[in-house]
Amino acid sequence: MSRQPLGSTGGNTRPRPSDEGEQSGISTEHVYQGSRDPTAPVGQECTVTVDGEPLDCRYDLLSASPSGFEWGYGGSGPATLAIAILAHAFDDDFATTHYQQFKREVIANLPEDRWTLRTSDLDAWRREVVSDA
Repeated sequence: MSRQPLGSTGGNTRPRPSDEGEQSGISTEHVYQGSRDPTAPVGQECTVTVDGEPLDCRYDLLSASPSGFEWGYGGSGPATLAIAILAHAFDDDFATTHYQQFKREVIANLPEDRWTLRTSDLDAWRREVVSDA
């Protein structure tokens, strides 16, 4: 099954509505945004927020990257971002089970400079993952 890439570079994309009659697994719509500032000090170039507030790195679930979040490839920084987003959107168990797949399919493919994900995007990805199992 071919998945559509998630994430956008602009703020004008609309969230996809959940299918009616299906349980979404998410009760509140959140907006996750990442941006890169190449002029920032090393280790502080990447900023990730949820609803305008910093996203917790969740080192209690995965301590792969001491320098924090990254995206656009499949390393330890993207793994840290993947588990943090999934834990925030769903729960710790789902995050620890699926973060590697989410990293490969979504995080590794996010635009380098700036991106936006919404919980409706994550919910659609989750439904595909669960239906593929």
